[in-house]
Amino acid sequence: MKFISVELENFRPYQGVQKIVFAQDAEANVTVLWGTNGGGKTTLLNAFTWALYGTLSDDLENKDQLINTTVWNAAAEGTPLSASVTIEFEHGRHAYIVKRSVYASKHGTLQPRPKPELQLWRRERNGNLEPVLNPSGRLNQILPERLSRFFFVNGERIEALVKYEGGDDVREAVKTLLGLEAMERAVMHLPKVAQKLRRSMKADDASQGKLDELLRRVEDADRMIQEQQRRRNEAERERKHFESEIGALNLKMTQLSEAKELQQNRYRLEDQLKRTVASRQGQEEERAKLVGSNGFLAFLSTLPGEVLSACEQLRERGELPAPLKRAFIDDLLEEGRCICGTLLVEGSSHRAALEHWRARAGLAEVEAAWNQLRGLVGSIDDQRTQLHEALRGFDERIAAAQGEERRLEHEIDEIGIKLKRLPSEEVVATEEKLEAAKLARDEKLAIIGAADAERQRLGIEREDLKTQIDKLGVKDARSRRIKNRIMAVEEAATALARILEILSQGVRRRLDNRIQDISRSVSFKSYEPELTPNFELELWDSSGSERVPAPKSTGENMLLALTFVGSLIGEARQAQKSDRTVFQGIGGDFPVVMDAVFGNLDEDYREAIADFLPKLASQVVIMTSKGQAGDIVEQVLRPRLGKQYVITAHTTKTDVSNATETLTLDGNTYPYQVIGSDRTGAEITEVDNR
Repeated sequence: MKFISVELENFRPYQGVQKIVFAQDAEANVTVLWGTNGGGKTTLLNAFTWALYGTLSDDLENKDQLINTTVWNAAAEGTPLSASVTIEFEHGRHAYIVKRSVYASKHGTLQPRPKPELQLWRRERNGNLEPVLNPSGRLNQILPERLSRFFFVNGERIEALVKYEGGDDVREAVKTLLGLEAMERAVMHLPKVAQKLRRSMKADDASQGKLDELLRRVEDADRMIQEQQRRRNEAERERKHFESEIGALNLKMTQLSEAKELQQNRYRLEDQLKRTVASRQGQEEERAKLVGSNGFLAFLSTLPGEVLSACEQLRERGELPAPLKRAFIDDLLEEGRCICGTLLVEGSSHRAALEHWRARAGLAEVEAAWNQLRGLVGSIDDQRTQLHEALRGFDERIAAAQGEERRLEHEIDEIGIKLKRLPSEEVVATEEKLEAAKLARDEKLAIIGAADAERQRLGIEREDLKTQIDKLGVKDARSRRIKNRIMAVEEAATALARILEILSQGVRRRLDNRIQDISRSVSFKSYEPELTPNFELELWDSSGSERVPAPKSTGENMLLALTFVGSLIGEARQAQKSDRTVFQGIGGDFPVVMDAVFGNLDEDYREAIADFLPKLASQVVIMTSKGQAGDIVEQVLRPRLGKQYVITAHTTKTDVSNATETLTLDGNTYPYQVIGSDRTGAEITEVDNR
């Protein structure tokens, strides 16, 4: 996808028809739009999402007032008015034009709630425009709305990606990238299908009442499981909120000179504690697996000897089973004919030979079977000894890990006590807030654990009820078919859930590798980013002997979020090249439109981000103010600069202080803020880059 142009007609502050043509050259792929704070940049960013999806961001005021207010106020009563945004873009081998419009007749000062109209055309090779049916669906196929937040970015809000709440957004992006929404919906709805099928089952007359009762209890269990899941989800959201608060407070501690060293040490100890807990839990899981598979050996202390004694007696009597038995030869002698057809006449050499073998029949086979059995039974004692030794080893390692956990927890607590004894009131207050946030976080973790345990108990109860239902005699062939369908639906739900997780984690790992590659090329600190299995963006400091959480400043958060956006773009681009999109997943090369990307960053981070942005995507649109960007565009972005525009802010106010009336770019001066203008709004002017 590549933007060719955007045209705004009477859209919010943009009066009349105003158009921007974007840079498309591979070497000069950056378009910069200069505008003051509150001068129309955020509206322009919203113009893209409104045209494509009909959505506006929450920070945009008076969302219903889409028609330019100057035009609206100047119009006579009853005048038909309109506003629109038109975007021309290329995708694949086609060019498209999308236009979203609103129409209203003026009646009073307030505009009515808009009812937008969407149109989409595809430009054919002969130049004709062919209307596209279902334009909303087609646009979502090209660039799904769930991914739009990563390509139309408000720099002041992108930091949310690196907070714990951002994990949900990242997880949704991965599913959308793969096109797994249909599979996700199937996983959610298939259990309801199975439940509906069960209601239509009929049992034998005597069992119908029992069946009805079991079905009711299954529905009750399903309802309680859903309630526990809702409770868990709510607690999980709150936990992420407190984790974010803890992260912010920890960062603040590292910025307080009195607490910095202690906080860094606490980071190190907390990371050690996490790894120790993970190791201990891994040992406990392995021990549980061993007990599950070989635990029976612990109860066989005397049985092997008893088995050997009993078999010895059978062997002595010749009754130990063997492949060749005397009874087989007796049958041949009685019949008087060998299996080869030879007659076994009394006194014949053939009969005498068989009678001779009758006395020895089975002895060799019995001996072989005995030796094999004695070896197998005898090894049970060795296996039992090995089991006890393995369990003893697990117990020792688990106990050592528990002791290490207690030591680390004690040292972490000691750091908290030392921090609260410092003379700095700010440090003490921050530590108290940190303790409160951790306590609240732990309370949510307890709720999550309780909900998980209850869901597991209810799940076992539900499976038992379903087993009882399956054992009931069904009344007719139709009910038997229903049972088979239920089984197929439940197996499909389980399989799809597993496939969904496997595919999602596969993309997560690829994105994680891309994030690390991008970070190595743009970051000037020895920090390592990670997209965790929980789809959370973490940053680690590996400069010392141990990896500890890095103190994520605004600049680090911005870089980390942008590296994720870059990894998404790279994954989509690779999907198009290798044709490995799945389930209508998206593939292609997508642009990035960013507002306030430089924010309140210091000089080093502004330079690092400015250097990275042209590499982020094949087409980059940056909206910034002179105050935010400073001279960074001229110093860093100049070689990649393809187009520039100035968004001139007009205001009828005359008492504005500290206004920047003009902006000089490439030796030319452009109006930047017009004070005492005849209108309030924004005006777009292209910069002469010659």
